[in-house]
Amino acid sequence: SRSRPAWLSLSPDMGAMLLGRAAVVLMLALQMPFMVTKTGRSTAPIGIITKFVVESSKKEGAPELSDNARMMLRALNWPGHMFSECVLNPMVGKPGNCDATFVFERAISHAIKDTAFWSALPEQPQQILFGASTTTLFGAVVSLAQGRTHLLSVLGGAMLGYAMFLCGLTPTFQYVLCVLIAVLGIRSRAVGTLRTPTPPPPPADAGAQPASTSSKKGSKQK
Repeated sequence: SRSRPAWLSLSPDMGAMLLGRAAVVLMLALQMPFMVTKTGRSTAPIGIITKFVVESSKKEGAPELSDNARMMLRALNWPGHMFSECVLNPMVGKPGNCDATFVFERAISHAIKDTAFWSALPEQPQQILFGASTTTLFGAVVSLAQGRTHLLSVLGGAMLGYAMFLCGLTPTFQYVLCVLIAVLGIRSRAVGTLRTPTPPPPPADAGAQPASTSSKKGSKQK
């Protein structure tokens, strides 16, 4: 008989946590807005990461991004740009271009189009916002890969909230939802650890029993 897949044997609580972690990764990949600026423009952690890398390259005197950095950022931003072109734009009546090459080549400019507030921030808040965005992204990916909520998810959410406070940004519902999922995941891990029963120690004479039994059998045979 074939064994059931592991994901079919999950309890309802574990299944809900798995769906929650997958939802966080999906929201980050599709660049759902996590913060809103004072002018009403929304942006996402991946957009912050992209803006930081682009601006850091300019400060170093490079005329443009290196080929490796450009390919990495385009790949990172491609899902969100594709979602915007093929789903969001048609929903609001805007024309969308679903050509994969077109979307890939313009993924970077799409990611940073709503980050005009960046130039008005001091250097330290910029670094904190970049670090918080990176930690949030890695925490979500690691949590999904490990099958349990990683501490980086909670740490990233807390750092991102503090960074938004420093930069005068307003958190969105998506941000609050991601933090709530991370906190519930950590709580579920803690409760599961406390409820795990400790196996009782084996009896002291467990190893001697087979020897005495074999000696009795030997005496009977004689």
